[in-house]
Amino acid sequence: MTNIVKLRHKVEKHYEMHGAPIKVISTEPVRNGERFIFTVKLKAGTKESLIFDRAADIRTALQVPLLQPFKDNMTIKIVISCRPTVENSLCKMLLSPTVRRSDKMIPISLGYNIRGDMFFADLVNLVHVLYAGASGSGKSMGLCCLILSIAYWQSADQVNLIIFDVGANSLTAFKNIPHLAHPIVKDIKTAVHVISELEKEMDRRYKLESDELKSEPAIVSIMDEYISMILNFNNDRKVYGMTDSISNLLRRGRQAKIHMVLAAQDPTVKSMKVDLGNITARIAFMCARFQNSITILGEGGAEKLSGNGAMLFKSGEYPKPIYIQGAYVSQPDVNQLVSIICSRSYDTGRKFVIQVADMLESSTYVSEAIELSMSKMDKQNELANVIIWVLGHEVISASSIKKHYNMGNRVNAIVDKLHDLSIISDKNHNQPRVVLPKSIEDLSDEVIQLLKRYGYDEIQISYAFRSDV
Repeated sequence: MTNIVKLRHKVEKHYEMHGAPIKVISTEPVRNGERFIFTVKLKAGTKESLIFDRAADIRTALQVPLLQPFKDNMTIKIVISCRPTVENSLCKMLLSPTVRRSDKMIPISLGYNIRGDMFFADLVNLVHVLYAGASGSGKSMGLCCLILSIAYWQSADQVNLIIFDVGANSLTAFKNIPHLAHPIVKDIKTAVHVISELEKEMDRRYKLESDELKSEPAIVSIMDEYISMILNFNNDRKVYGMTDSISNLLRRGRQAKIHMVLAAQDPTVKSMKVDLGNITARIAFMCARFQNSITILGEGGAEKLSGNGAMLFKSGEYPKPIYIQGAYVSQPDVNQLVSIICSRSYDTGRKFVIQVADMLESSTYVSEAIELSMSKMDKQNELANVIIWVLGHEVISASSIKKHYNMGNRVNAIVDKLHDLSIISDKNHNQPRVVLPKSIEDLSDEVIQLLKRYGYDEIQISYAFRSDV
């Protein structure tokens, strides 16, 4: 059993060692003594922000799996556990009577709060959600729990799902659920078609009377690996403004019962290409950088999470991010839950359905979009290769790129793009251009995402800066 007196003294000691002296004034055991909540008083000179900023270092120093400060009204508290956090079962949440007794219209299971209690949110109130964090932090599991929550509790005539899984395979388990308005989107050409149809549906719903709209099913569009997906359309207005359409859906979707869920790896404002102000609900898993946490939450903190599904959740109801241990479900349980969902009988008379683009080859709109997007992918791949080669030089010229890659006049467009990405300096008469980045830290997130998209990992990117390769 944890010696609570010794633990309290250790917490006070380490906070003092880290320049933020506090006094524990009360202790509350929760979860049958699995964890404790300390109510603390700041000593003279201690800034409130330091209690949160030093938490990750103190957790490491104490070698405990959980140490997380939070605010309860105006009181600062610290939850701490010397045992691993084990309560994260999605299945328990799905079977809980709590949701049935609640007034939530589209409940979703996020996980377990700081006290270890189940935490549910209502997607109708959240409207749109951003799921974001580093690779392996728990984003895909979070999306999995979101989809299962909706499909398990809602019928196919109440909520319809559109799942974008371009360049990933994390959501293929849901390919047969009856809630899908369209088969899981796996490629760019289909994404163009589906987003266009969703935007048309939004416009149609805007013309409905209030009573008519109430009878329409809600539509939840889930986009995994969002940044990687839109890289193919970056700055290409000819592909019918894909990000403009997404921005339009974010801006106007609420009144049409359309919800957008975007999931991204370490996003920045620039890489998202949409107005994040229209996404008021944010879920930040562990981030690689402080700047990514700022993009997601408007403040730091997510970069100090321990991973393994730990998240900070922010919404209109919770303007100050709160800590949640994200729900978890094993693959066998996913398969079993999907089987249960698929075995149910649903009235699909009101279901929103997007026509599969089998017969759209004759459509000028789609064929041109496909051609443009495929051409864009080839150009992006070539650009990634050129960037890697250029990073090994101090100066570069259009003629040297042209000679090395045996290309024609398209080299001018590539040079312009290198300049736009801050890879090379401004033009100075006929002088070679200076290669600006000196290490991987000098590259923008947009460039790093582009390089990763076409097969370069961080080790290879760092290695490219060596002049002898």
